[in-house]
Formats: sequence, structure tokens, C-alpha cells
Amino acid sequence: MDNFEIREAMPNEIDSVFHCVYALYEELKNHKFPFEINPLRLQDILTAYIKSKTSMVLVLEYEGKISGVLVGHISKLDGRYAPTYGGTIGRITELYIAQNARRKKLASQLILKAFEWFTQQSVTYVDADILAENFASQNFFEQMGFSQLAQKVYKTI
Repeated sequence: MDNFEIREAMPNEIDSVFHCVYALYEELKNHKFPFEINPLRLQDILTAYIKSKTSMVLVLEYEGKISGVLVGHISKLDGRYAPTYGGTIGRITELYIAQNARRKKLASQLILKAFEWFTQQSVTYVDADILAENFASQNFFEQMGFSQLAQKVYKTI
């Protein structure tokens, strides 16, 4: 496998993290993502995630530069659920690999590192957000052992 490193992002890497996540949202427009991204707020939010104890921002360093990002969070369930796996869940909200690093199984390595982080936080259930028309992402998460749970619908009124 090619030379790469996966680790938690550092605050001084916010520009590289931002560029990866912004590129993700630009690509999601091809899958009918209905929202515009506010770059200034995105950078502030990512900075907060990097500093947060309940969020993780993992970076993939490939060929000497940050070429991928995974953002995840721990959420508490409200009282209406009595899950057998505890009162918290892990959520993967962003996963991006730059074109030059794709098809090298590096996204799988990011997911495995995220699983390690979630396990260290005593999280045993993880979900991910995937757009309905992003078939490559759906196939990837299926290969990583995820099962479809629900479908989110929306309507502009």
C-alpha cells in the first residue's frame, strides 16, 4: 500500500481540512445536494470540531499532503429510545478522499480509524449520512458493514 498516515487533525491544519470538506460539498452538488455551503461558517464549525471532545476530525496524509478527511461526532439519544448498545451513538457526517488518493482503500482505513476512536469513547453504534443518489458512497458503506436503516426525504416549499 502507498505511504499514508491517518491521524486527528491539528488546529493549525484547518485550511487543509476546510479545503477537503469544501471539495466534498462541491462534489455532492453532482448528487443533488440541495444546499449552498457558507465557507466562513464552515471553517468556524470545523475549527470547533477539531477542538471538541465529542467530535473527531481525522485527516489522511497521502504523498505528503492532506488528501482526505473524516468528520464524526458522538450524540446522546433522548429518553424515548432504550437501545441495547448504550445511550450514545457515533455519527459520520463527512468523508472525503481527494481524486489522487482514491481507489487505494484509504477511505476504508479512515473508517477503521474512526471505529477505533468511537470504541475508545465507548460508542458501539455508528451511522453515516449518505445522499440518495451517491451510489458509490452507498456501496462503500455497505462494504464496510453498514446496513440501510432509514431514508430521509425533503421538499422545497
